[in-house]
Amino acid sequence: MAALSPNVVLILAIVAIYLVIVLGVGWYAAQQTGNSREDYLMASRSFGTLVLIAALFATNMSAVTMIGAPGLSYNIGPNAFGYFVGLFPFIFSVLLVTAGRRIWLAGKEFGHITPAQLLNHRWKSRYLGVLVTVLFTFWTVPYLLVGVQGAGIVFEALTDGVIPYWAGGLIIVAIVFMYVYSGGMRGTGWTNAFQGAVLLVVLLAFFVLIPLRLGGFKVATDATLQITPEMVNRSDIAPLQTREYFSIGILVSIETFILPHLFIRYMTGRSVKQLNRTAIVYPIIIILAWVPAVLIGFWGLGQLPNLSTPDFVLPMLIQQNFPAWVVGLALAGILAAMMSTLDGQSLTLGTMFTEDILRPFTNLATERAEVLITRGFILLLLLMAYIGAQLTRESVIDTTIFTFTGYALMFFPIIGAIYSERMNKYASGTGLVIGFLGHWAFELGVIPEAYTFGFLQFMPVLIVQLITIVAVTLMTPKPPEDRTRAYDRLFTDG
Repeated sequence: MAALSPNVVLILAIVAIYLVIVLGVGWYAAQQTGNSREDYLMASRSFGTLVLIAALFATNMSAVTMIGAPGLSYNIGPNAFGYFVGLFPFIFSVLLVTAGRRIWLAGKEFGHITPAQLLNHRWKSRYLGVLVTVLFTFWTVPYLLVGVQGAGIVFEALTDGVIPYWAGGLIIVAIVFMYVYSGGMRGTGWTNAFQGAVLLVVLLAFFVLIPLRLGGFKVATDATLQITPEMVNRSDIAPLQTREYFSIGILVSIETFILPHLFIRYMTGRSVKQLNRTAIVYPIIIILAWVPAVLIGFWGLGQLPNLSTPDFVLPMLIQQNFPAWVVGLALAGILAAMMSTLDGQSLTLGTMFTEDILRPFTNLATERAEVLITRGFILLLLLMAYIGAQLTRESVIDTTIFTFTGYALMFFPIIGAIYSERMNKYASGTGLVIGFLGHWAFELGVIPEAYTFGFLQFMPVLIVQLITIVAVTLMTPKPPEDRTRAYDRLFTDG
C-alpha cells in the first residue's frame, strides 16, 4: 500500500463523510419503506417531479459521464459531445411524453412493474417476458461492471494508490448494496436526488475552476491545440461522418429510453404530469452535465499529453491542480455518478428476476419472501460485477458502446406492444433474437464491416430487424382482440 500522507487522509475523510450522508439518506428512505412488493420495488408509485427527474438523471449519469466522456474527448476532442449527446436529449424528451405516458398508464391500470410484464400481458404470453429479462440482464451486467471499474479507477488515482483499484470497487459495491437492500426503489430514488445534485454541482464547478487554474479558458484551449491542432480541424484524425453521427444519435436516444432501470422508473411517478415536467427539464440537465465533461477532457490533453489510459484524465487533472480538500469533493462527485447508476441497475435486475422468472413459474409464499429473494439476487449481481471488474480493464467507452447497441436493438420489439394493434408476441420475440444475433455477428466478424455502408453496425441490424418484425407480423395471427381493445381504450381515454 502507498504511504498515507496528510493529503490522502483529508481526501478519505471527505469521501467518508459523503458516503455516510448517502447511507443516511438511504436509511431514512428505508424507514418509510415496507416489506410489500409494491412498496419495496416501486415505492408505491409515489415519486414527485423532483425525485423522478433526479432518479432518471442520476441513474443515467454513470461512469460514462465522469470517466468515459472526458476520456473520449481526450482522444477525439469536442466531437465527443456530438458522439454521445447529439439528438439524444430531445428525442428522449419526445419519447418520454409519448411512449413514457403509455407505459405509465399501462403500469397504473394493470399493475405492471417490469417491461416483461407489460409484454406478457399485452400479448397473453408466458415466455416472451423471460426472453426480455434474460436479454436485459445480459446487457446490464457489463454496464454494472463499468460502474465498479470507474470507482476503482478514481479511488486509485485520487488517493495516490492508498485505496487500490480492487478496494475502491469493493467499497462502492458494499455501500450501494447497503442502501438498496434496505430502501429498495425509494432508497435509490432519494439517494439519487442527493447524488444527482452533487454530481451536477461538481461538474459545473470544475468546468469553471479547471480552466481558471490553467490561466483561463483561452489558455487552456490553446495548450491543447498546440499539441494537437487537428482536434478542431480534424485534418489528421478519422472524422465522424454524417452517417456515424446519425447512427449514434439514434442509438443513444432509443437505448437510453429502453434502459430497464429507466423503464421501470417511468411507472413510479404519481401521475403523467411528473413525466411531462421531467421531459421539459431533462435536456437542460443533460447538456449542463455533458458540456463540462467533454471540455474538461479536451483541456486535459494539453496538460497531460501522454496518458496511456485516457479514462484517468479527469481525476489526474484534478489531482495535479487542486488542494486535497477539493480533490476529496471531486472524488465524492465522481462516485455519485457511479453509485447512482449501480443502485438502479442492480435493483432493476433483482426486480426482474423475481417478477419475471420466479413469480410466474414458482410458488412464492409471500410478498415478504419475494422481497428477500430480490435482495439476495441484488447481492449476487453486485458480486458478479465486482469480480468482472477485477478480471477486465477494458475502456469504459468500449464496454458502454457494446451494451448500448444491445439495448437499442430491444427498443422496437418492446415499444411495439404499446403502439401496434397488429404486432404480436411472435414478431416481438423474433425481433429480439434477430437484434441479438445481428449485433454479435458484426462483433465477431461473421458479417464484414463493409456491410455497415458507413453507418455504425447498429443501423443495418436495426433495418433487418424492422423488416423481420413486419414480415412475421403479417404471417402470424393477430394478437388477442380483448387485450388490443383494452389497451387502445386505455391509451385513448388516459
